[in-house]
Amino acid sequence: MTADLPLPSTIPVLILGGGIHGAAVARELVLNNVPVVLADTGDLAGGATSKSSRLIHGGLRYLEYGDVHLVRESLAERERLLKLAPQFVRPLRLFVPTNKRWSGLLRSGLGFFKLARTRLGRRLMGRSERRAPRGYWPIRMGLWMYDLFSWGDGLPKSRGAVAGHSSDVNSSVTSAQPRIDTTRYQWMCEYSDAQMRFPERCVIALLAEAESIAKERGLPFQIVPHAQIRWQDSKIQVADHQGAVAATLQPKMVINCSGAWGDLTLKGIDAATIPMFAGTKGSHLVTRNATLIQRLRDQGIYAETVDRRLAFILPFGDAVLVGTTDEEWSGPPDEAVASAEELQYLVNVVEGVFGLKLSQSDIESHYSGVRPLPRSTDTNNAAVSRDHSLAEHHLHGVPVVTLVGGKLTTFRSVANQISDRVLKHLGQQREATTDRRPILGSVDFPRDHHTWPELWQQWASDFDTTVAEVAAMWPLYGMQTKAILKQVAATERVAIADSLWSRRTVQWVIQHEWVTTLDDLVERRLMLIFAPVLTHAMLQDLAQCLVATGRLDAADVPQTIERSIQRLKQHYGRVVL
Repeated sequence: MTADLPLPSTIPVLILGGGIHGAAVARELVLNNVPVVLADTGDLAGGATSKSSRLIHGGLRYLEYGDVHLVRESLAERERLLKLAPQFVRPLRLFVPTNKRWSGLLRSGLGFFKLARTRLGRRLMGRSERRAPRGYWPIRMGLWMYDLFSWGDGLPKSRGAVAGHSSDVNSSVTSAQPRIDTTRYQWMCEYSDAQMRFPERCVIALLAEAESIAKERGLPFQIVPHAQIRWQDSKIQVADHQGAVAATLQPKMVINCSGAWGDLTLKGIDAATIPMFAGTKGSHLVTRNATLIQRLRDQGIYAETVDRRLAFILPFGDAVLVGTTDEEWSGPPDEAVASAEELQYLVNVVEGVFGLKLSQSDIESHYSGVRPLPRSTDTNNAAVSRDHSLAEHHLHGVPVVTLVGGKLTTFRSVANQISDRVLKHLGQQREATTDRRPILGSVDFPRDHHTWPELWQQWASDFDTTVAEVAAMWPLYGMQTKAILKQVAATERVAIADSLWSRRTVQWVIQHEWVTTLDDLVERRLMLIFAPVLTHAMLQDLAQCLVATGRLDAADVPQTIERSIQRLKQHYGRVVL
């Protein structure tokens, strides 16, 4: 059904891209009474948002390239998210192992002052210095700056230790460090950052809040995932996945937040636009190797690889996440898949740090995404700035603002900057800001995790469900879990096969969270892509929930399940039992 939005009194801003930045911009604009249509040619959070390392961090290594502004901004946003989104973001202690003391000091200093790639820098640094591993003291100096920039955030500050011992280099008191290979590493530096396990769920929370605000104010607001977007001069037609026109509009402004698809989006508007992106592919693997989990001790490792890159080994719920690679990529972003060489590279990282060799069977799943980096003449992918910029075009009589770059950590501040640009163009004053606004599900969230089981037990009893289902919903919804369970409580509870979820809750998710396909449900709403087991019976029950809510024809269930099984194998390495 066509939803021709009334003109001109409620002309909306069109946001292209439903990842973390597009969702955050939508929330900012609605809070400031700007009508919004958000469209994505794929699913919400289907791009880099769901393919990242899932860290909320200041970017320690950015100091090596003198990106002080980005580090300060990132650390400020990290502190803010720990307060405003505790249901999604948790503190994480990271450890940096090294076997040298002063190695790399000259290179780090020249890099910080942006001299490493000048003629003077190349003259001062010989070949051996360029290849030298990062030593204990250069790392400690970087961490002292990190501590200074994040002063007052309440997180434990950095410290150094002999590998396998506590804070002081000369101490012999055993600590809770990860149990790394001490025959290879002599020293450890440790510091604080944070982790967002499910950024996909943060996207949904941002959009759900925006939708609720828009309804309260009678403000036009529309989300169209799996959209088909057709430009007809300055008018735009947005159709859903079935080709039915969802909206026809002539927007006051277009915000291109399509990430690595940014150039493709612009060319869809005007083929003459000059490319601005040159993304690189980053791959990750997930493992439940019991020995690795035990040795990691719910801490994170930030380790230098043999080719002087930096890789993460991170706790990931009841699993471990290892990443990331940094490979050149020029194809369609949705075709990026972790290669056998990348997975072996990540396996080698684990072996190098822990002296533990993983087998192919230890890799439960993997994923790969394309970073929306700006085009650069730098041949070192790691050296390309992770900061963002805004580019503006005037196409078909409509201003189009494109976000180039951007990090998960700074999504809120980036959205704030974009919304400032929009409000200035519209001639409106800012009425609300998000710098102190809790994200949906965080109000009254208990910080002490020891109190959670008692709360889950109470809700399970109140709403006739299992503690296991409440616990499964908790990291996805936080305090919104109670409201959802209350809404579905009157319906009989029927379990989804081989799952902690019930049909009534899954159907609520489908009806309220813009679910279109079985893949949306498995990969980005229920986060079952990271469940210990995926079975055919589970997919069958989920597909029946889609049928019950009118999202899928019963006759299409078998082929839908088969397509999902093939996709899970190809893109994630997941085997459906």
